[in-house]
Amino acid sequence: MRIGIFDSGIGGLTTLVACLRYLPDEEYFFFADNANAPYGDRDPGQVRYWTEKAYEQFLAKSVDAVVLACNSATSAAAGTLREHSRKVPVIGIEPAIKKALAAGDGRILLLATELTARGQKLQKLLQGLPGGTDRVDVLACPGLAEIVERQDHQWRKQAGQYWQQHVARAIGAEIRGIVLGCTHYCWLVGDIEQWTGSGCQVFDGNDGVARQLYRQVMGREAPLPGKLPARVRLHFSFSDIAQEKKSLVVRLLASHGMTVEDTCMETDPGPCMRLAR
Repeated sequence: MRIGIFDSGIGGLTTLVACLRYLPDEEYFFFADNANAPYGDRDPGQVRYWTEKAYEQFLAKSVDAVVLACNSATSAAAGTLREHSRKVPVIGIEPAIKKALAAGDGRILLLATELTARGQKLQKLLQGLPGGTDRVDVLACPGLAEIVERQDHQWRKQAGQYWQQHVARAIGAEIRGIVLGCTHYCWLVGDIEQWTGSGCQVFDGNDGVARQLYRQVMGREAPLPGKLPARVRLHFSFSDIAQEKKSLVVRLLASHGMTVEDTCMETDPGPCMRLAR
């Protein structure tokens, strides 16, 4: 089985890791449109266009399902893609607000990109959940995804500074949960748990989207997540600085104990995967 995973950058790798816990033996195609990143501060129409183009390229590779591992792309394009999915399911990612609300009392702080924070999809999600509009505070975090995407030797320090300047002041004693509304932020889960302390749980939507993928392609409820595989059948492409990003992918997956099969590495994204700005 072939599965396409799309994001504007390396945030989508956290979604890939979650999917591998349920479907470890499938063949994955990961594409990041980093030439046009960050999606979070782009016009929704632009994001929809780029996401639709990426979807078309996944179809050309005969994938069985496409995962939008990007909250901004899901917000802008998931509905349109599903209307024209041509029998290839589209699984979008949503902030794990429902899970956070069910975990206990107290207020929830949702961290998101500007596109997600102001999108109608999020507003509908909040309105459809008991306590969604009353207990959830939404905080746009422009620039945080870009810090994570760089992954240079200063990125964690810079993320910590960003947190203290832009996020910490929004976390009062009444905040009992933090929802990560961008897959890039998931690389900071351990840091955020330290910054906020034990009284504040951290939630992300990766497990939910992985379980939904399993249901879509296997036709039954997902089991408990398993161990990560030692080797991954993965093709990966980037729309800019591909070689640099490919080295980063290998390193990040290796940090989870996984090796990418060399025969599955694409040496060039090809003209079909280069999206126009």
